[in-house]
Amino acid sequence: MTKRTVLTLNFSIEENKVLDLALASIGVDVVLTPTSIAQLNSAKKTFANINLVLVKLHDTELKNTELLEKVKQHFFHFPLILVSNNELDPQESSRYDVENIIDIRTFNPSFLVAKSISREIKCQQNKYQLHQVSSQFKNESYRFDSFLKHTEDGVALIHDGQYWATNSAYKRIFNIPADENIICSPVLEFSSPTACPIGGNLSKRNLNTSLESLPDETVLSVLIQTRDDDSFITTIYKTHCFVNDKLCTQVLIHNPDAWSNVEKGFTDLRTFDHETGLYNKRFSIEYIDREMVSDEPHGSLAIILIDDFRNIREQHGITYTDDVVRSVANIINESSISNEILARYGDAVFTLFSDKLNRSDFLINCQQILTNVNNMLFGDDSQYIKLTLSIGVSFIDPRVTTSKQLISQADKACDNACSNGGNQIHVFDSVTTPLTVIIDEENNTRLIRDALEQNRLHSMYQPIVELSQKSTENYAVLLRILDGNNAHIAPDHFILTAEKTGYINQLDEWVLKNTVKQIREASRQGIKRRFFISISNATYRNDSFMETLVSELTLHNIDASLLVFQISFSDVKTEPTILKNFINLVKKECGCQIAFDQIGFSQITDKMLKEYCVDYLKIDGTFSQNLINNKESQDIIKNIIEVTRRNNVKTIAKSVENANTLALLWNIGIDAAQGYFLQEPSDMMRFDFGLNS
Repeated sequence: MTKRTVLTLNFSIEENKVLDLALASIGVDVVLTPTSIAQLNSAKKTFANINLVLVKLHDTELKNTELLEKVKQHFFHFPLILVSNNELDPQESSRYDVENIIDIRTFNPSFLVAKSISREIKCQQNKYQLHQVSSQFKNESYRFDSFLKHTEDGVALIHDGQYWATNSAYKRIFNIPADENIICSPVLEFSSPTACPIGGNLSKRNLNTSLESLPDETVLSVLIQTRDDDSFITTIYKTHCFVNDKLCTQVLIHNPDAWSNVEKGFTDLRTFDHETGLYNKRFSIEYIDREMVSDEPHGSLAIILIDDFRNIREQHGITYTDDVVRSVANIINESSISNEILARYGDAVFTLFSDKLNRSDFLINCQQILTNVNNMLFGDDSQYIKLTLSIGVSFIDPRVTTSKQLISQADKACDNACSNGGNQIHVFDSVTTPLTVIIDEENNTRLIRDALEQNRLHSMYQPIVELSQKSTENYAVLLRILDGNNAHIAPDHFILTAEKTGYINQLDEWVLKNTVKQIREASRQGIKRRFFISISNATYRNDSFMETLVSELTLHNIDASLLVFQISFSDVKTEPTILKNFINLVKKECGCQIAFDQIGFSQITDKMLKEYCVDYLKIDGTFSQNLINNKESQDIIKNIIEVTRRNNVKTIAKSVENANTLALLWNIGIDAAQGYFLQEPSDMMRFDFGLNS
């Protein structure tokens, strides 16, 4: 048994010795680690395996308050035992009614303190054992589900002469149509030759051996006849089991057309990851190796990494993160094409391989995975979190001759995506450098170029409605490209290519010029109308954009404060210096305003708001969509509002889709809302803001 570590804070050397003797006398195997207040800042990193924190209280309430604030700051998730020199009265004890404080004791007699420590250590051992049993149960369940899903051998569960469950391979063996529902129907595939006519045809009888005549738990060779009269000899295994307190017969039939080769039968359970039900690293490498030695090797590989996974595990524990990994695995699996090979490659790493899709379709699929994970909240009622992925992609070509080389390239591309802030896809290119994902680049490049040359760019507008003070009309500007039939093409289909090819600068400049004209026209009509326009980090790094901005503002002489540049909050991590320079020029030299978009899961601080001189925060739409029944999301928004109000920054909730959510946001104190409930994006700006009401 590994020794347990107890952190003793504020105890003297003599007191630690007394506790050590008391613990030894009752047979508790722990290591007492003394720490002073001055060491608190480093204690959390130094003692990674702490199981319990023992805090010696001072004699004054003021010092204890300061002490516990520091303890909770560093050891919020650890169980605490408070120890005092004198017994505390009920009123004093009530001051320390904190969730993770499990006991309050006087130092003497010390054996009672030791018993409290012993009780908590045993409780943790029991919780750990429960976790192991629960994990084992989940793993075995996933293992069995994986077997049923991937094996080419047929499995059926039968009760009282009726099917309770079958896998798809069972139907294929007997040539039963895949869409035919045989659950709770009589078992016609096994009967004596003189009974059970099929489909009412008495002249056609089943030649399969009856179940009753088959011995239990013995592998037998039998003659199998399918529904279309094909017959073959194979092996069968029958056993009994209890399901929901009902005695059932379980039948496993080997498919003679399947084998343990990775190209056909997947009956070897050693090739599966038992926690997620996906293939494992071994299977992934073997599959790619076989493709490499084929006559014309081809294929695409993606390495998919859950961003910041180590910190998530440290904050939330193993059980929580195991469930999160399974949830991510399910989303990736559901987002993948059926003939792709998805495997769990490491704790928080997956591989996706396809030898069927072309490169563009494979990248589109990777982008869909990225989007689907972005749109989902993970965790449970204790705490929901948002996750992002870093995806690295490599392709088999004449220069790639081994699976090791292909995986290494994808791994480097994934590292590049991760080091650039995550939540993105990079493609490895051995000639140049790792590249941002190109989705059907040739077609999209032509689409963007033609739209710019033929003036087929179009702006849509969605109102941003202030919930209390109504002084200005606010609109979000949304860019669309018109195709040959004047149908709108949304940015999701072309924006990545625009960023890669550099066309994003021209698109952003077009939106800027068009928006400035809209501000001028509204001002001529006596309307104060503010516009929020998104801007790419590639654009604000370009000096020519600033020149265009200054030129447009000078030419049209508009109120620059009615122009709000909307920037992704992730740029704070990846482009801090460049972003600060841009904001400084835009606000001080031009008088425009700044909004940070996709706010919610990163901590918002007073220092950050002042440092970047932000005017608006647009809260991630995921919060609005899950707000009504999600107290965690509500608390996050409340915390954001507390900080923004201190700094005179306005908050905007996106993706508001119903009246209940809008009412709740108003009660929480949000400043403005945007979403389909108020109005979907439109060509016209005719929303009634009720400025005079």
